[in-house]
Amino acid sequence: MKFGGELITRLMDHLCEQLDGCRGVGLSVWPDGAVLRTVGVAKELDQAQVEGQEGPLVDASRDERQVTGKIGDLDVVAVPGSWGDGGPVVLTVYLDHPPRPEDLKAIEEVEPLVATAAAVVEFCAGEVLRADQMVRMVQHRRYIEQAKGLLMGARPCTPGDAFELLVRASQHANVKLRDVAMALVLVAAGELEDADNMTPPPKIAYDTAQRLWEALHV
Repeated sequence: MKFGGELITRLMDHLCEQLDGCRGVGLSVWPDGAVLRTVGVAKELDQAQVEGQEGPLVDASRDERQVTGKIGDLDVVAVPGSWGDGGPVVLTVYLDHPPRPEDLKAIEEVEPLVATAAAVVEFCAGEVLRADQMVRMVQHRRYIEQAKGLLMGARPCTPGDAFELLVRASQHANVKLRDVAMALVLVAAGELEDADNMTPPPKIAYDTAQRLWEALHV
C-alpha cells in the first residue's frame, strides 16, 4: 500500500500549498485513536488532541460536523469525512490566520479525495474498515453530496454554503449530519438509492429536513 500512502501525502501536500499560511495538515481517526497521515505541525497537534481527547479534531468526530477552533496561536479547521466503526476519518488543517472563504473552499474541494483515498488504503490493508463499512461510508458521502446538490438547486449557493446549511441544521436539532442529509434526500426525492442495508434516519432528522426544505421554498 506504499502507493496509496504516497497518494494521500501528495494530496495533503497539495492542500497545504494551496493555502497561504498553512502550517500543517493531518488525517486521524477518533475515538479509535489512530493518526494516519500528517504534514508539518499536524503530527504533534493531531496526536495531542487524540491523546487528550479534546480539541477541534475530537469535536468534529464526536459531532460529525465541520469545526473551527484554535490550538495555541494556530487556527484549526477539522472536517469529518468517511465513517467507520472506529469513528470518522477527520481532516485537520492548521493555519496562521482565521480561515477565509477561499481557505474553506480549497478544503471543501480536497477533503473528499483525501478521506476516500484513506478509506480505500485502510480497507485494502485490512486495518480499519471491513467491506460493509466501506459500502456504508461511500453511501453516507453520496447522500451528503446529494443533499448539497438539492440545496444548491433550491437556493443558488456554493457547495461550501450548502454544506454549512446542513451543518447548522444538524447542530440546531442536535442530530447527526449524515442523518439530516439522508432525510433531506427522502423529503425532496421520496426515496434513497441503494438504501436496503442503511439505517433510516430518525424522526427528528426527517422533521429537521422537512423544515429546512420548506424554508427554502417560501
